[in-house]
Amino acid sequence: MISVATRWEGTPEAMRAVEAGSRAAKPQHESWGAKNPRLMRPVTGTGGMEVALYVTDFESMEDYGRFWDQVSASDWFVQLQTDVAAAFPGLRMADTVVMYDAIAD
Repeated sequence: MISVATRWEGTPEAMRAVEAGSRAAKPQHESWGAKNPRLMRPVTGTGGMEVALYVTDFESMEDYGRFWDQVSASDWFVQLQTDVAAAFPGLRMADTVVMYDAIAD
């Protein structure tokens, strides 16, 4: 299992836009092979109302690679980059972490 988490940081207003955009993107991401897309908001820890994590899962790195090939070639991704740039500094895509379960059986 591969999990990918993109950390978003921004104003409360920008986070509402991230929620709306994530909701709209979910079916597209699923059609490209993402499993269980979700937008996680911190209850405790750093960030509070100014952080969100968009998380997706994949069965393998190959599945994630196929997903990313489709994302990076899409008009959707071009529009995302344009929208994020226009929203800066109120919104920032801070980083993306690709993870595997080191203790999976």
